[in-house]
Amino acid sequence: MCPSSEIINQTKNGLFTYCNQTKLFQFVYNNLCFELYEWELQKFIEYISGLDVDYWEKQLAHSFHNRKIPVTVGHNHFIILLNKQELVELKRLLLDKQENKLLSFKEIANNLTFN
Repeated sequence: MCPSSEIINQTKNGLFTYCNQTKLFQFVYNNLCFELYEWELQKFIEYISGLDVDYWEKQLAHSFHNRKIPVTVGHNHFIILLNKQELVELKRLLLDKQENKLLSFKEIANNLTFN
């Protein structure tokens, strides 16, 4: 990791950073890690912003996969499958500015036990 990285945003499953030394944006989402230059990041954001969630959910309604939204990365032979909630979180990670905000109940991973 770059020693001069700054956190741009983070979500429950992701972290979005920028390295001043290498001029690379890095985002880690679940078990995926991407390092992109600014122009690559802009293209990726345009791409995911233009995905038609309803279309893909309808097209792949009978697929045995729970994740129905294909996200092509790089070449056509590498595709990430996401569900609607994951795509919303990825967009929030890359598009929203970081704020000091409270987590919602659904974002808290711990199981609460009331005595």
